[in-house]
Amino acid sequence: MAEFEIERKFLLIPIKVECFLKMNGFEYEVLEIEQFYIERKGKLGRIRKVNDRHFLTLKKGEGLVREEYEGEIERSVFENILTKDKPVGALSKLRYKVSVRGYEYEIDEFKGNLDGLVMLEIEFDSEAEAKSFELEEKFEKLVLREVTGENAFLNETIAIKNLEGDFSCEHIYKSV
Repeated sequence: MAEFEIERKFLLIPIKVECFLKMNGFEYEVLEIEQFYIERKGKLGRIRKVNDRHFLTLKKGEGLVREEYEGEIERSVFENILTKDKPVGALSKLRYKVSVRGYEYEIDEFKGNLDGLVMLEIEFDSEAEAKSFELEEKFEKLVLREVTGENAFLNETIAIKNLEGDFSCEHIYKSV
C-alpha cells in the first residue's frame, strides 16, 4: 500500500557521526545499509539491505511530499533481483537513528567512494509540521544547507553517479 513520505533533507559538514553523537550525549541506533537502484520499463525502484533485512521501495513524485511504497522481501528475492537486473545505481552507508525532541533524525554517513558525505533526513506527519520544524541547535550548527527537493541530492541520483564511476563526496561538496 502506498503512503506519503513527508521529509526534509540536509547536507551536513563532513563529520564522524558516531563521535559527534557520543560527545553530545545522544543515544542512537546504527543500521548498515546497502541499496541498489533497478530500472524496469522506465521506472526506477530500490532494493535495500538493512542489517539482515531486505526491502523493496518505489517512490513517486519529488520535493517535500512523495508517494512511497515499501515492503519487506525475502533474502532470496533480493538476491534474485540483483542477479537478474543489473543495478543502475548503488551505495552503502551507516544510518544513525537518533530521537530528538520527539522527532527521529536519520543521519547517513556514506561509505566507499562517497566516504565523508553526511546527510540528515527527518520525516513528518504533515506538510505544515515539516514547514514549521526547526532543527535542534547542535544539529543546526552542522548544516551546510537544506537540500529538500533538490534532485542532485536524492539518494538515487547519488547512487547512479556513484556506480558510473568518477564520482566522490568531493564532487558533492564542491557543488555547494
